[in-house]
Amino acid sequence: MMRRTIPTLMFAALAAGAGCQREQSGMSGEAVVQLTEEERGKVVAKVGDVVITLEDFERRLNQQSPFARSRYDSLERKKEFLDSLVRFELLALEAKARGHHKDPDVELAHKQALVRALTAKEVADLVKMDDVTDADVEAWYAEHKAEFIKPAEARAAHILMPDEASAKGLLVDLQAEIAAAPGEAQALFEKRAKLASTDAKTADRGGDLGWFGEPGQGRVDRGPAAPIVPPAVATAAFALKADGELHPAPIQTSQGWHIVQRTGYRRPFERGLDEVRSRIRTTLFRQKKAAALEQYVADLRAKAGVQIDEALLDQAKTAPQGQFNPRMAPPHLRPGAEGAPPLPTLKPPMPAPVGDAQ
Repeated sequence: MMRRTIPTLMFAALAAGAGCQREQSGMSGEAVVQLTEEERGKVVAKVGDVVITLEDFERRLNQQSPFARSRYDSLERKKEFLDSLVRFELLALEAKARGHHKDPDVELAHKQALVRALTAKEVADLVKMDDVTDADVEAWYAEHKAEFIKPAEARAAHILMPDEASAKGLLVDLQAEIAAAPGEAQALFEKRAKLASTDAKTADRGGDLGWFGEPGQGRVDRGPAAPIVPPAVATAAFALKADGELHPAPIQTSQGWHIVQRTGYRRPFERGLDEVRSRIRTTLFRQKKAAALEQYVADLRAKAGVQIDEALLDQAKTAPQGQFNPRMAPPHLRPGAEGAPPLPTLKPPMPAPVGDAQ
């Protein structure tokens, strides 16, 4: 009699997320089977020509999370679990009898499962973490050292004025206000910026320029929406010693005259090799693994003799953008699937009775 093991994909139907549960339980790879050689082959159940052995049953049971496994400690509960395996096999046999194993989606899923098994059990052995040496790590760190050095950053606010006289006058007023209430320095500046600044991009937010680096001392990623900080303004902000401090004179740029206040400061720092050694080793391992996989596929390609008809390939048409392809939807959302949203009706809604009109 032909013996087949229970497909691992069974638990995608019987218990959603079983693979995730296995990872959460600390298990990896095959579930632990604690049986003697004699016990392994003993038959627990038969479903047509399919045999479920004690080994099959225990392996599938132990693939559950610790919490789920604790529910199956009695004979009655074990019978429930076995019944789920039997139900699955009954459905699988019927599906095959009806020819569903030839469905393109089913064949694709089977191939995907084969590729996952190959990459997990064979390709994974092509490269080991130990293949990444300390010399590799040190060389990569030296080559990418700039990535582990973060330059100093300052944050500032400014008030842009059209001419020097108006800028100086406002600066004097601000200095007097801040001297009277030093604890309110930034709030006072923000209020003046909203009222007087001609910089439309920053006036609404109190003149805030965000975080930026010192000119010539390293680049700070500010993002595409950040306001432009003229080098002279950045230099003036870095010259200030405390948050809330005003630059003693307006700064002239091509935009106009800037009154500058420092609102924040971050010291530079550098991550040493020992701090990032583990991260670099993981990065190099992934790179080596990806390269090994590419070489593995290249060898298979050469052995198989792949041929491509580019002229015919160019004739393939893509579906119009926005057109729904039900075969690309998750199985539970495909039209007709259990739990899927109802198909849209083509019938117009019935008009409400005249007496119910508001």
